Amino acid sequence: MNKHYKICIVGYGFMGSTHASAWRLTGRAEIKAFIGRNLGRAGEVASKYAAKAYPTLSEALKNEDLDIVDICTPTYTHRDFAVEAAEAGKHILCEKPIALTLEDADEMIRASERANVKFMVAHCLRFFSEYAKTKELIRDGAIGEPVISRAHRAGPLPTWASWFSDQSKSGGVTVDLAIHDIDFLRWCYEDEVERVYASVGRLARRDLDMDDHALILMRFRGGGIAHVEASWAVPQQYPFTMTAEIAGTKGIISLDNHSTIPVKVIKDDSTQAYAPDTLPWVPGMPFPIDPYYREVLHFLECIEAERKPLTDGLEARKALAIALAARESSRKGEPVTPKG
Repeated sequence: MNKHYKICIVGYGFMGSTHASAWRLTGRAEIKAFIGRNLGRAGEVASKYAAKAYPTLSEALKNEDLDIVDICTPTYTHRDFAVEAAEAGKHILCEKPIALTLEDADEMIRASERANVKFMVAHCLRFFSEYAKTKELIRDGAIGEPVISRAHRAGPLPTWASWFSDQSKSGGVTVDLAIHDIDFLRWCYEDEVERVYASVGRLARRDLDMDDHALILMRFRGGGIAHVEASWAVPQQYPFTMTAEIAGTKGIISLDNHSTIPVKVIKDDSTQAYAPDTLPWVPGMPFPIDPYYREVLHFLECIEAERKPLTDGLEARKALAIALAARESSRKGEPVTPKG
């Protein structure tokens, strides 16, 4: 691995800046362009990376020699940018969720397949050290077969951009926030969800046209059950909270982001605890290892090894299908099968 990749980041806000820092940490990426409608603000961010700012992706594609387009813009814009990048023959990293509709997701997947480019959706939870360790423990049989789980994720409604509070642009709390744990639990169970029953509503932010709390029950084909709770219905001073418990036939794994030792395996005769330093350390890397660094490095490795990314378009589409099924279930008041 010695090639340096030329990157264009679409978006210059919170996630665009986060991804830019991660690309720099790899030591193998040169950020050539940032895309933003506010060219002045995009230029300020671009100047930190000796990059150029462009008002459109089309202009960057015409003027820069690029390898990868990294899409860090609001969800409702993902499809158009991804299709344009694919048609230009560029590999694509796109922030989660993949899109707001399955039709848009399918169009993005087809475009990347036609162009024979790598397409990865940045479901970052799989790259957080405590979540990666949890998956490793389950894979290695630490708790036997996972059979029932619950995940809780709550934090203030993001205020750095107004589009989060517009359900037609963000998908609300279910598509934007709950989808993290939907994807993670699918990964842990290594099984598909056959039925979803949910209650999704507007609890605290009644002034906004947006669902801010979701309770979701998922039944897997193999019989496993998972419960996901996601909430933006908390005060702005509420600390972002992520917890999970996964019970298997031989024990339970618990995960808590407020603990200095966030992962515990509890059995009848023993308890083991794991901190983020259970993952290999990279020299020069802030500790624990930055998950966004691990995410973009994984994408580079998949490009070079011609390997399918861990969270490719099809994986991301499955998570979206479950989130959309949850919203449909809540409207109908009955269980719903995710659309294939």
